[in-house]
Amino acid sequence: MTSTRSDRVRLVASLSGRSARSKHGQFRVEGPQAVRSLLDAWSDWATALFLTDAARTDHPDLVHLAAEAGLPITPVTAEVITAMVRDQGQQSVVSPQGVIATARIVETPWLELLERAAGSGGEADGSPVTIVAADRLQDPGNAGTLLRTADASGAAAVFFGDGSVDPYAPKTVRSTAGSLFHVPFARRVPLADLLTECTRRRITTAATSGYAHTSLFSTDLPGRIAWLMGNEARGLGEDLLQRADLSIAIPLSGRAESLNLATAAALCLFESARRR
Repeated sequence: MTSTRSDRVRLVASLSGRSARSKHGQFRVEGPQAVRSLLDAWSDWATALFLTDAARTDHPDLVHLAAEAGLPITPVTAEVITAMVRDQGQQSVVSPQGVIATARIVETPWLELLERAAGSGGEADGSPVTIVAADRLQDPGNAGTLLRTADASGAAAVFFGDGSVDPYAPKTVRSTAGSLFHVPFARRVPLADLLTECTRRRITTAATSGYAHTSLFSTDLPGRIAWLMGNEARGLGEDLLQRADLSIAIPLSGRAESLNLATAAALCLFESARRR
């Protein structure tokens, strides 16, 4: 494929937008690492793979994984790859290195995901489990880093509340560095209902707040815990703060007023992993 104006190129480029992703039921995956994870873990959901000649040479494992999945490879020029990653007329700030794929959007009902996570260590009888929920998370980079951190720390699931950024947005997918395909997640989750269901499954809900008097590093953390992370600018909604079982602060020693949301989530998730 050499034409930058073909219908296929336009379709892939349009997946930068939420409405196009919803219309086509697909999203875009950029770069060899993310595409490798897609083909390794979600090969049944991959719909197309585009490689330049240089990418074929540099990443023969992608060719092998595509063959195993029965996914045809479309050879493209570097110019076509550039056209596919244009966001509102501007080239993506991250080069996909000659590798782009598309995949079907997978929707997991949040209650089903919670049920699986609650029993991830066996029966829901006290077996350790860590999950994380994000309230109106707006930044795609933070959302992607949250998924990547949840994956790295061994969390069982991630729940994105109503009003949060779409985890299938290209920048979010890039920021996950492939973890989108490793850790289960659900989007558009009613977090008040999630808290109720966590209580039924003996999962303690822990709200992160700079005003809490309980320190992350000195309090006893339960083995079954759901971390609640708030909006970047406004924090957790007051209703969620009031309903959470625990309110926990990360102690700050320097003069910084607060931590980046993704950094705060990393500290909480890895502290749970350390205790676990």
